[in-house]
Amino acid sequence: MVLLVFAISWLASCEKDVFDINPQMESFYLESVQLPTVTIDSVKSFSSKVNNFVSVYPEAREHRRYEQIIDNINTATLNITITVNTDYDGETVIKF
Repeated sequence: MVLLVFAISWLASCEKDVFDINPQMESFYLESVQLPTVTIDSVKSFSSKVNNFVSVYPEAREHRRYEQIIDNINTATLNITITVNTDYDGETVIKF
């Protein structure tokens, strides 16, 4: 009996800590929806945060929101805004 109790406690200590990724992925998704309204630096920071999370928890790639999060990041990085001051009377040169 003592051996059985010892074996059960040993097996329990060997179990990997289980982390529920669902709340974090849902939070990432909600944040990713707002990405088109923030600066590119914020998008890069968010992208790094998601990449770091996925490197620690690879199973997050299988989450139903993962592809949507990546799509939202990609869409936000493609937004380019150019503002031109029309009050300026001089020559304007825009180089790409």
